[in-house]
Amino acid sequence: SLYVSGKTAELVVLDAETLDVRQRVELPSEEQHSAAPPVSDHILDPDKRGQLSFTGLVVSPNGQQIYLSNVNGSIKVFRVDASGAVSPSHSIALPAANAPKRSQEIPSGLAVTADGARLYVCGNLSNQLLELDLASGSVLRTFDVGVAPFDVVLHDGFAYVSNWGGPRPKAGEVAGPAGRGTEVLIDPATGIANRGSVSLIDLATGATREVETGRHTGALAVSPDGEYLVCAQAADDTLTVLETGTGAFVEKIWCRAKPSDLLGATPNALAFHPKGDRLYVANGTQNAIAVLEFDPEERGESHVLGMIPVG
Repeated sequence: SLYVSGKTAELVVLDAETLDVRQRVELPSEEQHSAAPPVSDHILDPDKRGQLSFTGLVVSPNGQQIYLSNVNGSIKVFRVDASGAVSPSHSIALPAANAPKRSQEIPSGLAVTADGARLYVCGNLSNQLLELDLASGSVLRTFDVGVAPFDVVLHDGFAYVSNWGGPRPKAGEVAGPAGRGTEVLIDPATGIANRGSVSLIDLATGATREVETGRHTGALAVSPDGEYLVCAQAADDTLTVLETGTGAFVEKIWCRAKPSDLLGATPNALAFHPKGDRLYVANGTQNAIAVLEFDPEERGESHVLGMIPVG
């Protein structure tokens, strides 16, 4: 099955081969704080106001739970039974962000540990990564990251977090408001945010480092061999490739067929072929999936092979 969500207060279940709609599942109530049986007198009315955030929709490793970032400051949890049928379970409330123009957090990217016990949540307004215990819903740890964290992936004891707005501004640097959140570094001539970064968090020690990548760093993907982290820069039309563990720079890859193309690409999602030699990139402003040859061992050889038109 394929799970999608958008501007409506529901999770849509599609047949992955035919794309037929199998189910439309209402969001669990904000007041339903613990899992209730699928048939129970204790199930509260569904949440009609919630909706998917910027991103954040993941499935547990065993396939029995689905987690969705609700823009109104919570995580929506769904159960999947043995037949593949999905039902609403409960909501996990997140701590308030207490940002300058909004109290509620805006969760975005999510990642579940391999044992299914913990969920990592990008707090887009609080500029933190939150570590949740899924059994209790409690926050175990928080990690300071850059401005407006968007996506998170886990690999080999590290959490990698993309920061839309890059590093937090320091005293004396030119900055402006980041929507309803904190401040972001900007170009003094245009007033537009001009940075992006990735935070590397050692989950054993809690140590955090930050690597600058490019403007509006968003989607992340780890190569199938675990050697490389790919970061999409939506405002630069590029991908940055880093070594996992060290964060060392490897290469930049253009997402346009040619760098001279006038129409921007705006890469906003990434997926690897299982063999690792092909990388598929959703180019938002081109309405296309770019197919890239991925060959980071030969610096400069990774490139766009072609485009697949989509909606």
